[in-house]
Amino acid sequence: MGSNAGPVISSGAAAGERPGASWDRSPATGGEMKRRVAQQRRLRSGVAFLGLACAAWLMSWYVGGGRVAAAAAPSGTITLYTSESEDDVNAIAGDFMKRTPGVTVKIFRAGTVPVEAKLQAEEQAGGIQADVVWFADPAFLHNLVTHGQLAAYAPPAARGVPRAFHYDGNRYHEVRLIFNVLGYNTLAVHLKPASWWDMALPRYRGRGGMPNPFVSGAAFASVGTFASMKGFGWGYYRALRQNDIQVIQANGDVLQKLASGEIVVAQIVDFFVRHAKAQGSPVDYVVPAEGAVLIPTPVAIVKTTANLAAAQAFVNYLYTPDAQRLFVQRAYIPVLPGIPLPPGVPALSSIKIIQPNLAYIAERRAEIRQNVAQIFGIQ
Repeated sequence: MGSNAGPVISSGAAAGERPGASWDRSPATGGEMKRRVAQQRRLRSGVAFLGLACAAWLMSWYVGGGRVAAAAAPSGTITLYTSESEDDVNAIAGDFMKRTPGVTVKIFRAGTVPVEAKLQAEEQAGGIQADVVWFADPAFLHNLVTHGQLAAYAPPAARGVPRAFHYDGNRYHEVRLIFNVLGYNTLAVHLKPASWWDMALPRYRGRGGMPNPFVSGAAFASVGTFASMKGFGWGYYRALRQNDIQVIQANGDVLQKLASGEIVVAQIVDFFVRHAKAQGSPVDYVVPAEGAVLIPTPVAIVKTTANLAAAQAFVNYLYTPDAQRLFVQRAYIPVLPGIPLPPGVPALSSIKIIQPNLAYIAERRAEIRQNVAQIFGIQ
């Protein structure tokens, strides 16, 4: 059968001999002869059984085309609930479906807080309808873990990705990195902001903006983190309110107003600005002196999914070089080692990073919401 021949089974013993045994060929007495005959019969019986077993194994090997049968390819439909940018998530899901033709991904896309509200309502109604969830609120995902709602999964393609990017026993995962930074309009701003506190300066009165923390998970994470930080606290947000900062809906809406010049400086997620700048929009960003706020945006598999194989295939795909390069094309920072960074992004080791205070956010979620509503007059 040429190169497709089956495996060679070698016993390591001479023909007619039992592997590992040495036969005594000296003359035997009558009793000894009977013992040897019985021993040979047992040996022939064992060899016959072994031969049948090997034949059955070889038959399955040849029927399988000379290799162990692979698991069936994933198929069917999965539903993704996400707060990812619509263009980006459509590009990611489209590429996955092209590479996994048996699977269809249906997408429910909204801001982080509306996605969470939908999940809470479904959980209370008796069952989450999503197969995969992906949004910027690890504290909420941790709460789902405590309710037994998320499945543990270790994506094979994530080998080499730091363990710090897999949370709560592999129940939700970071697949690329984003940061909250200060964006500005390059036509209107000639003295770039240098500190988060610069948004409270008189020159930006009424001309600064930020996403609504009740819509954007990134904004909520930033508010909770700054509220817990020495040198910021709630006084920082009161100062922004006194400077007539505009509270806009989502990061995409903030970007539109920033590019048009309606606002000239804003708290915003970095990749929005990079992507728009690459397309010729008059925007750029700085990492403030205090640092850029890391915004976790994990993906997770819902434990009650009816299509676990397809859900796992999607999450695993997000760590493949193809997906990581697509993230870079969309101006995200990859987590897989060896993938080049987006143009203009310095080495991560050179970026001062503010780690989000997830414990504070989880413990004081209601307090954060109450203070935001009181300071900015929003619900």
